[in-house]
Amino acid sequence: MASAVCVNDVSRIVPKDHPADHAAMFLCNMDQRLGFYVRNLFFYAPESGKLDTDRLKSSLAELLDSYHFWAGRLRFNHSGRMEIVCSNAGALFALASSSLSATADHFDDFFFLDEDKITALEDLPLLTIQVSVTGYVTHLLGDDGYAIGMLIHHTLADAIAGMTFLLNFASVNRGDGLYMAPNGDRTRLRARDPPRVAFQHREFAKQTDHGSSRFTLTQESVLSSESRRRKAPKKSRQTFAFTSARLLELKQAVLDDGTLPGCSTFEALAAFIWRAHALSLPGKSSSDVLRLRFMVDTRSVLEPPLGQNFCGNAAYGAFAELTLANLRELPLSSITARVQEAKRRVSNEYVRSGWGYLELHPDAWYHHDCETMINAWPRLMRESLELDFGWGKPRRVEYPLDPRNSSVIFFPLISDGIQVSVCLDSISLATFEKLALISKS
Repeated sequence: MASAVCVNDVSRIVPKDHPADHAAMFLCNMDQRLGFYVRNLFFYAPESGKLDTDRLKSSLAELLDSYHFWAGRLRFNHSGRMEIVCSNAGALFALASSSLSATADHFDDFFFLDEDKITALEDLPLLTIQVSVTGYVTHLLGDDGYAIGMLIHHTLADAIAGMTFLLNFASVNRGDGLYMAPNGDRTRLRARDPPRVAFQHREFAKQTDHGSSRFTLTQESVLSSESRRRKAPKKSRQTFAFTSARLLELKQAVLDDGTLPGCSTFEALAAFIWRAHALSLPGKSSSDVLRLRFMVDTRSVLEPPLGQNFCGNAAYGAFAELTLANLRELPLSSITARVQEAKRRVSNEYVRSGWGYLELHPDAWYHHDCETMINAWPRLMRESLELDFGWGKPRRVEYPLDPRNSSVIFFPLISDGIQVSVCLDSISLATFEKLALISKS
């Protein structure tokens, strides 16, 4: 579809005082597979305070002194590995207006990227900040409402590092200085030399769909990621609400048979969703093995710990599998125990073994036949509801999803609890809703 975003001005923002050194920044094996953008979108009301775009630009330049590699560009070195050149080529700051309507289906089209001008990796900005007045903002927040969108290349950051950047940006713009000084050194995530694989890594499999996978990286795949994203058919999603009271009931149901001494809210909800999602899938037989994957932050898992200020991709996928018959017949406590087991498996030695596996198998990535993939950062996302640039908190926060993404997403409820976003066909969604016994939000 033609873009409904009209870009009025684009500025290139470079670090205020940090000179370009053109150093090559090492990217670890996790970074190597993430050749695409993630999106954040924040809507602000006019009564929150007057938008000052010059101040935002100045704050971004100041912030890039601490995030100078975010102003760099990607390249592939002589060994075929992707790295960041700290060239100060700059982040982009775009002022735009839009005629997009008030439906979440359009949020993915909200973001500006001038693909006609991107013919090589040195043309590809790793960060774009976009400030827009849109038809949707006017509809929701009044004539002076605006939105701040952030297009962040995934090689730069995982969810935690991305949120730290946003909190730093807001804090600098308020005049409060850095919220947390980032550490972008990825060398501690380097595979051992020689690589040492001490475990069977069933979470990984060879990637065969080189033409359209988001996770098989060549220069061509990185450059075409956005066009493939925009051309992909949008999948149907529905969101289901789990209030704090409902989550408490769910945890109690897990613990009632006395099998487990305890469980977290995430573990209980993940087990519940895994079962409901698996039983909703069409064409599965009782003997089929169904897989679950969810991401674990390794900042405190690795030895020595990376620290919460680590700015990179430190998430690792935990993996579990059960037959459909097991998922149907086992008590929820047993399924939760499998989730806990998968989470415990992500130890320092296991993660380092996984890095070695990826070093030895450059075509491998997380198993593409995983039926239930849970992307869950609700506590972290709740921090985004507090993102105050100096004119008040956002009225609404959105994380537009790649239309090819079939992950189950856990979002925070504005009040309390968790929203579960599920991507299935209409018949399967009806089955899921019946199994989950919850109402659509």
